[in-house]
Amino acid sequence: MEYSVLEYKERMKRKESTPQSYVILGLLMDGAKHGYEIHRSKLLQIWSIPMSQLYILLKRLEEAGKIHVTRTVQENRPEKKVYTLTPEGRRSFLEWVRRPSEKIRNIRTEFLAKLSFVYRLRLEIGERLVEDQITVCKRRREVLRYRTRGLDPFEKVIQQYRFAVIDATIQWLENCLILLEEEKND
Repeated sequence: MEYSVLEYKERMKRKESTPQSYVILGLLMDGAKHGYEIHRSKLLQIWSIPMSQLYILLKRLEEAGKIHVTRTVQENRPEKKVYTLTPEGRRSFLEWVRRPSEKIRNIRTEFLAKLSFVYRLRLEIGERLVEDQITVCKRRREVLRYRTRGLDPFEKVIQQYRFAVIDATIQWLENCLILLEEEKND
């Protein structure tokens, strides 16, 4: 299938906009790094991104204008690529880190990565991010409550499980808010 240049760029933009890509942008917020440095990050270990996949994501980010690559020649070794964030990459990352995760299942990965960056980069958005995430969870719970009509017994059991997960997540997020407030007051 052939794509026009605009369609191709739009497809690349969507591929570049994965949570893993945003994590890579966040890792570059505090300075330039080469691929191996990025790969060693604890956050990327959580995501289990193999080195080959990391380089695919870095290439997409470069093509999307989110990062800049500097190549340096090394004697008796392959050239070294150093990645730096572009202003567009910085803007894109900061927009992402401020948005709550829309899917409850992404809280253990995407949301925790965002919270990690809030602490690591000393962003002043922690409380707002957690409050917004609580709002998303409560909204999701209401949507589920509406969908409980006419379910068979097994479907009701599944719905009850979903409610329990959302309620536990909201309680955990409320505890996060308390911790953020306590830290702010110390």
